[in-house]
Amino acid sequence: MTYVILGSGGHTAEMGRLTKALLKQKDPTKVACYMPIRFILASSDSTSEEYLRQLLPKVAAKAEFIKVPRSRSVGQSWLTSIFTTLWALLWSCYLVWRDRPQLILCNGPGTCVPFCYAAHLLRTLGRLPSNSRIIFVESFCRVESLSLSGRLLLPLADLFVVHWPMLAQRYKHKSNLRYFGRIL
Repeated sequence: MTYVILGSGGHTAEMGRLTKALLKQKDPTKVACYMPIRFILASSDSTSEEYLRQLLPKVAAKAEFIKVPRSRSVGQSWLTSIFTTLWALLWSCYLVWRDRPQLILCNGPGTCVPFCYAAHLLRTLGRLPSNSRIIFVESFCRVESLSLSGRLLLPLADLFVVHWPMLAQRYKHKSNLRYFGRIL
């Protein structure tokens, strides 16, 4: 099972293109290893599901869309975000415990942070197989610095992908960080 974590707007557009490329392989056995797919989106996200259904109609018809609590809303105070983040983390732990995803693919929305931490924790505790993977693709717009999500997930992502050579150079000491050139 694969979790693809969506944000709103640009994050979803990037993730849609990544998912399309991931599933556009000639070998059907490679595509099958990513199935089933569950798209995770914030409960307040009103556009991502429709966008994915239009971009990937065959995949979206078979996929499940799961709406989860948002860690922090735009403009929310840092104090109250402590409680909403804890609530989102509990949800994430429950879903990761239940589904045991082999792959978590995300690109920067705050919704992905609790899922990645839950997966890392449950893999450490032996609930997820040791070959499960967290892949974080930093947003294309991050040229000189990492996003907050990126800074939080760099230490635990199995693969951390950046789009710009300047960013790769800045974090060249990180063994999990890769620059492949333009992937979107």
